[in-house]
Amino acid sequence: MSSPLFKQEFYLKADNEQESAQSGLLSFADISRSSVQILKRNKAFKAIEFASFQFPFSADNNCWSKNVSELINSDDFTSFVADTEVTFSISDSKKTLVPASLYSEKEKAKSLEFLFGKSDDVLIQSQEFSNSDTVGVFGVPKGIAEVVSKPLQPSYLNWLDGLATDSVKVRANLVLNEKQFALAIQKEGKLIFSNWFNYSKSDDVLYYLMASLETLKILHSEVEVVLNGKVKKGDKTHSSIAKFISKLTFGKRPKNLTYSYSFKEILEYRFPFIFAAACA
Repeated sequence: MSSPLFKQEFYLKADNEQESAQSGLLSFADISRSSVQILKRNKAFKAIEFASFQFPFSADNNCWSKNVSELINSDDFTSFVADTEVTFSISDSKKTLVPASLYSEKEKAKSLEFLFGKSDDVLIQSQEFSNSDTVGVFGVPKGIAEVVSKPLQPSYLNWLDGLATDSVKVRANLVLNEKQFALAIQKEGKLIFSNWFNYSKSDDVLYYLMASLETLKILHSEVEVVLNGKVKKGDKTHSSIAKFISKLTFGKRPKNLTYSYSFKEILEYRFPFIFAAACA
C-alpha cells in the first residue's frame, strides 16, 4: 500500500478528556492548496483541539482535488471530526471583490473569469461582506465541492471582512503561505487593496509590498505592516521588510475565542484563515 500524500504538521489536544467528549462540538476545516487545518470548538467559543495536515502544493485543480480527497477520506480526518458538526472553508487566490452597488448575480462568473479565465471545473460563488458594501466572488473546484458535499465558506474573505478597524491611518496585512501570499491594505479602517502574489524568495514579498504601496501613493514610512502565516521574527522575509518598514508587528488570534492551553505551542499569527472561519 502506498503511503499517503499528506503528513500531520501539528496536533494540539484539549485541556482534558471531558472537553473533547462534550456533545455539540463544532469542527472547522479550512482547505488551501497545500494544507488543511481543522479546528474544534465548543458552544462556548472555546477552541479545544487543532490539527494541521500538509500535502504537495498544486496549482492544478484536479491534483488539488485529489490531495484533498485523500485527506478528507482518511482515518486521520474522520477520527478527528467524529461526532461533531463539520463546516468547510476554502482559502485560495482566485477571488475578486465587487462593490455591492455594481454586483450582479447574473454577471458574477464574468467578474471572476475576467481575471482568471474561464474554467469548466470551477463553481462560481459569492458572499456579502458584513462590515462593508462589498461582495466577494470566488471559485471552488468541482472536485473539492464533490468531496466535501457541503457549501464551502471563503475563509480568506471572512478574514478580510473581520480585519480590525482602528485609528491607524494605513495598515498592510500580509499572510504568507507556501509559494503565495495575500496582501490587504487598509486606510483609515477601510479596505483599499486586496491581492495575492506568487513568490519564491523573501525579496519577492518586499518587492510586491513596496510596489503596491507605490501604486497607491503611500509612503513606506506611513504604513504599519502586520505579518501572518509562514514567517518568523528574524527570518529572511521579516528581516527584508524590517529594513524599510519601522512599524512591523505580527497578527493576533481572534479575541472572541478562548483557547486550550496547548494552543500556546503555535504562534498566534500562524493560521489566521482557520480562526476567521471559526468566528464567521
